[in-house]
Amino acid sequence: MTLTITTFLKDSTMYSSYDISKKILQLAEREGEKIDPMKLLKLVYIIHGWHLGFTGKPLISDTVQAWKYGPVIPGLYHTIKRFGTSPVDFQLIDLYAEKELDNETAEFVETIWKAYHKMTGIELSARTHMEGTVWQKTYTGDLNVVMTNEAIEEHYKGLIEESKQRQKAKASV
Repeated sequence: MTLTITTFLKDSTMYSSYDISKKILQLAEREGEKIDPMKLLKLVYIIHGWHLGFTGKPLISDTVQAWKYGPVIPGLYHTIKRFGTSPVDFQLIDLYAEKELDNETAEFVETIWKAYHKMTGIELSARTHMEGTVWQKTYTGDLNVVMTNEAIEEHYKGLIEESKQRQKAKASV
C-alpha cells in the first residue's frame, strides 16, 4: 500500500476518538458498509498513527493502550463493546462526538479510510500485531500499558520512509 499525503494538515487540532469514529461511520454509511467495534477501534488507531507519522502531532486526545488484541482506546472501547460483533450504532457515537472535523482533517481521515476500509477488524488487528509494531514492542500482558504518541509516531514515520524507499526503487527500474 502506498499513501501519498503531501499537503494535509498545516494546522493540526486534536479531536476525540468519537469525533474520528463519527467520520469513519459516515464514510462507511456512504459506502454501504457496517463497522463492528474491533474494526472501528483499529481504524481510529491506524488513522491516528498515520497522522502522527505525517505531521508529528496527535490526531486524538485519547490515550492508546496495548491490550491482548492490539491497540485499544479504552474510553471508546468501553462505549462500543456492547455491540459485540454487530455494527456500531452511529447515533451513540454522535452523542459522544464533541466537534466536527475541519476539512483538511476530514480529507485525511477519508484518505486513510480508502486504504484500509476493505479490511476486516481481524485483518486490521493482525496488522497491528506484526513484528516491529508499537503494540508488539509495548504489550507485556499487563493492564493499562500506554502506547506513547512518540512511539506511534516513530513507527509510522518508519512506514512512510519505507514507502518512499520502495517508490524510489520502482522509479529507478
